[in-house]
Parts: sequence; structure tokens; C-alpha cells
Amino acid sequence: MSARSAATPAHLRAQVGAASRDHRGPRDRRRPRGLAALVAGLLLTACPPRQTTTSPASDVWGDANSGAAREHAITRTRAPVGLPEPVLDFLAQETLKNLAQLQGDDAEVPAYFLAYDLVARDHLWLEAQDGQIVRNRTDTDRTVDVDVRVGSRQLDNSHPGDANYGPGNGLGSGMFVSVQDDPLALSQALWQYTEQQYKDALAAFSEAESAEQLKSQTEDKPPSPDFSEEKPNIHAEPPVELDLAALSKQWEPRLREVSAALAADPHVLESQVVFLAWVDNRAYVNSENTRIQGSQVRLRLMLQARTQADDGMTLDRFESFEAQDPEQLPAQAVLMATAKRLREELLALRVAPLAEPYAGPAVLAGRAAGVFFHEIFGHRLEGHRQKDDFEGQTFANMIGKRVLPVFLDMVDDPTAETLGGVPLSGHYHVDDEGVPAERVVLVERGKLRAFLLGRSPVLPFTKSNGHGRRERGNQAVARQGNLIVTSRKTIPDRELRRALIDEVKRQNKPYGLWFSDIQGGYTITDRSGPQAFKVMPLLVYRVWPDGRPDELVRGVDIVGTPIAAFETIIATGDSPGIFNGMCVAESGEVPVSAVSPSLLLRNLEIERATHERGKPPLLPPPPNAKPEPKNTAPAVKPKAISSAPGAKDMSVAPARRRPR
Repeated sequence: MSARSAATPAHLRAQVGAASRDHRGPRDRRRPRGLAALVAGLLLTACPPRQTTTSPASDVWGDANSGAAREHAITRTRAPVGLPEPVLDFLAQETLKNLAQLQGDDAEVPAYFLAYDLVARDHLWLEAQDGQIVRNRTDTDRTVDVDVRVGSRQLDNSHPGDANYGPGNGLGSGMFVSVQDDPLALSQALWQYTEQQYKDALAAFSEAESAEQLKSQTEDKPPSPDFSEEKPNIHAEPPVELDLAALSKQWEPRLREVSAALAADPHVLESQVVFLAWVDNRAYVNSENTRIQGSQVRLRLMLQARTQADDGMTLDRFESFEAQDPEQLPAQAVLMATAKRLREELLALRVAPLAEPYAGPAVLAGRAAGVFFHEIFGHRLEGHRQKDDFEGQTFANMIGKRVLPVFLDMVDDPTAETLGGVPLSGHYHVDDEGVPAERVVLVERGKLRAFLLGRSPVLPFTKSNGHGRRERGNQAVARQGNLIVTSRKTIPDRELRRALIDEVKRQNKPYGLWFSDIQGGYTITDRSGPQAFKVMPLLVYRVWPDGRPDELVRGVDIVGTPIAAFETIIATGDSPGIFNGMCVAESGEVPVSAVSPSLLLRNLEIERATHERGKPPLLPPPPNAKPEPKNTAPAVKPKAISSAPGAKDMSVAPARRRPR
């Protein structure tokens, strides 16, 4: 999940099209690349303190014996069963026919695997600014990814060279094809793209062979294979449809009203309210007799506003809500209250003092803790990073060893659909390599138990655990889904502030820090730079031990190194914060969730954030611009830094991760 810098209108477009992906070459690492992805719905609730004695239960976030566990129950549903569409049989026939040709006498190096991944997408993009609709666009397309493998499962064209995971190595193409199931048109497209992918696979395989000949492998650590052998999987869901025209008509007046409320102050220099909808129907077939017919609906509603401080610093506030069904989207009263709260928080940030570089006690509240774990830990457990010589391989040899405090457990569970009624963005039934999703215990009582694995295994693990993911047009690699952290050492959320002040006094520090909202972050996992991370918070408060009111500050970045940061965790809160958003890495943008209780840390380092010192606008805004809407919900106060039991926090932040 990469970082997000100052917001611009382009950030909304950067999420939508494949053309927006950042391709800076294999040696360019995870550093910020502008505002490209926002994050959706957070729900933070409180429950009584708990002391768990087992690893995370599979059905609840909290202790299964706790009366409050029902508040945080994880729901799982079986995928709906449908009849296979004719295009599945067509793809299967084309797979057999074309693979036979690639294994014939004329093949320079025989292919041993072929897969076609056909994705039809309907898309809605509705955007409002200053109370007016500025974009209303629907689109339909269909793409195919052609995956060709040459060589053997031990060494093939997927083998990473200089941390390059394609496309361009025969895996992933994302080429546009006919939206109609015309056999001739589809057959010609598959023939053309398969030929090109095979040539790319030959070139990549030749480079992989040459690179391996230069390496010396130790006898006690044999190389991991490039491709695992998996059982055939037959999975057919019914196709999904969503009336995007009706959805647009319903949401147009709502977006106009919300955007007018968000912009109703002359100090708000720029604002957008955007509603996006994706409806994907997928047909995946490979030469191992796997056939997948899947579907997915993703809805995202985003509010973003910008202002500028007197010293030129650009400041942003935004929130987004993510759903899988229109019924899960927030009511208009919630959106209006959110717009007014974001506007008031933005104006408060505008006059807030600049933060000073500092290291001391801190609380990462709710979703801020989720981003913390996603960035600095989750990415380092993705399987392909353990076998790539250009990666730092922080935890490659740590299976069975302690990597987190002993009171923390962690799983990644794509089978979880909701937590406490909140949709989890990282939910899916089958991954993008045709393997069923699995709940994986990554850390138990602080000890590392497993890695996230696609079909690129990491010894001693030889099979995928259903985490091979990609955006259309990319090679699938191991990625996070729903990363869920639980704790055996908790403090009631309402007492976290007191615990922070106690730690400040114990260390004789002038103040502690409370991180209330966060926009994302990035991490460096390869050896070209320090094994460090940066997380970019938005709402940060100084908490004074002498009773002074908490003080909002601006211009803060959290910095550090993973192993040192984990050692400073003292305890956690007792309720889950949910971070939903998009993560950008080698295989493109994929939806993810990170769930964690708030963290109390003994020491956390901050530095001043970089920012442009732009000039304020020369022209005044029109006198009648940005009117305050009438008969709307009352304004809300900016979020307090401590939550009362049962309080719900619906604020949100964006998350991105720079591609390699």
C-alpha cells in the first residue's frame, strides 16, 4: 500500500483506468507517487476488555467466550452457485488447441501451462464539484490476460530477474477484446495475444536460465520452485448485473447536495465528491482443468477537499465509503454530516501549528494501526519477497521465531465478508490464479507461522494458500487480502488516553502523540534502500500530561524501521478499527482491508512532512460561490481523540503502495 501525497483532481482518475498505473521500472522502489487511491469505510466500536488465550477465532474478531464477541462477528457466506456460461467451454477449447501448438515440434521451448482470464467490466464514474455534476460516464469493456509458462515448474519465465514481475514475461496482458461472445473475434484475439505472450515468455525464460547459472546455491537451502502444482478447481457463480443508469440517476442529486456542503467555505480551494461503481464478470480457464466463473461488485463513494495554510502548505481531508451492494452505502444524512465535519477539520488544520521532529509515546488509533501493520509487516510476508534476491527478506528465515510482541496474533482471511456488519474490501472466494481463498494464520503468540502465498511457493511451503492476486494486465503475485490483528493484552479504548499520559510522565516527555486519522503510507522492502517505512497521518494531536487541551498539529510523517517499531508496542485497545482501501504493488491495484485494535507504543518517531510552498490564489472566489445548502443535517464537531463505549467513527483515509 503506497503513500499518498497532496491531493489533486487527478487522483480520482488515477484509480479508474489501467493507464494510471505507475510504471517506473523494476529498480524504482516504493516511494510516494501522488494521490492515486482513496480508502473506504471505517467502523470503530468499543467492547469490554478481554484476555484471549487462543489464536484468533475463525468466526469473531474478539474472544469467542466474550459476550461482546457478537458485535465483532465475522460473516462468511458461500459463493452463490450458477450455471457455467458458454464462454467457459469456448475458453477451455481454445486453451487445449493453442497449448497443443505451443508444445509441438515447431516450438522452440515447449510451453507447459496456459491460462486465459477474461474479465468483462461495466463501470460508472459520477463526480460533483461545488454542487454541480462535472462528470457522468458509464463504460463497458472486456479484457483478456494470457498466461504462458515455458520451462518447468522448478524454473520458468516467471522467475524474477532484477525484481521484475512483468508484464512482459508472458504472464498478464490485459488486452481488450470484443464485448460480444463472437467465436471468431475471440479466437482471433486469443491466437494473436497467445503468440505474443509466448515470445515474451521465451525471452524471459532465457534470461532466467542465464541468471541462475551465475548463482551458487547452498546445499542446505534448495531453491524454491517457480510454480506450484494445484488441484483443478471448478467454481461457477451466476453473472451479476447492476443498473448503472438507474444508480447514476439516484445519486446525482445526492452528490450535488453533498459537494455543495463540502465546498461551503471560501478557504476550501478545491473539493470533489465522486461515486464509482465496478461490475466485473470473470471467466478463467487453465490447462490444468481449472474453470472459474466469478463476479464482483465494488462501490466507492469519496469526499475530498483541499485548503492551503498561510505558509503555503497544502492540506487535505477526505473520507470514502466502500460497499458491495447499494444497500450498504450510507444514508444522505450521514454523508451531509461527514461533509461538514471534513470541512471543519480542514479549516482547523489550516491554522494548526507545524509539528516538530519528535520521538516519544504515541497511540495509533483504529485504522491507523491497521495501516501500520499493512505497510511495515504485511508486505514483508508476501511470498515472492522471500525468494527474490533483490528483496530485503526481513522475515525469510524467521518461521517459528518471534517477530511481534507475544500478545499479538495475525491472520489474513479473504473468506471474511464483513466484520461487525462492515464490508471488508479484501474479500474474495477464489484468487486470480484459480485457487480457493484460505484463512492463513500468519502470527500466533508473536511467532511467525506462515507467508502469504500464490502459486510461487516458498519452501518449506509447497502450495498456494489462495493469495495470488492481480489487477487486469499484470502478473499475479502474493498479496494481502483481509489482514486481521488481535491482541491478548488489551486496555479498554476509553482508558487509552490515560495510559498514554502515564507513559509520557514515566518517560518525562513533554507530550505524547495521538494519531487519529491516516492517509496511507509506503514501505521499502528491497535491498536498494534502507528497510524502512513511512506512514502519513492526517489528524495528529499533542496530548499534554499537565491537563492542557489536546493540540492539533500538521505536517507530520511517521518514520522508522519494522523490527524496532514492533518492539515498542506496549498494549492495544479492545475494539477493531477497519481500514478499507486499494493497495498498489507489482501486480497493480487490488482492494484490501486491514483490521487492528488501537496501539499504545512506547516510542514512535515523527519527522516533518515535505510540502510545496505554493502561493495562495490571487483572485478571490466569486461572492455567490459555494452556498451553504438549506435544510441539511447539522454540522458535526471534529472527531475527538478518544472514543466513548459504543461510539462509531466513520472517518476514512486513502492508501496506496508504490509499484516496484
